[in-house]
Amino acid sequence: MALLWCSKIQADRAYSRAVNVPTFLKKLMNITGISEQ
Repeated sequence: MALLWCSKIQADRAYSRAVNVPTFLKKLMNITGISEQ
C-alpha cells in the first residue's frame, strides 16, 4: 500500500511538472524577448 501511495505521489509530481514546463518556457521567452528589445 505504501508503495502504491509513493508511486501515486511521484506520478502527481511528474504530471504537475509536465504541466508547468510549457508555462515556464513561455514566461522565460517573454522575459528574454523583452530584454532583447
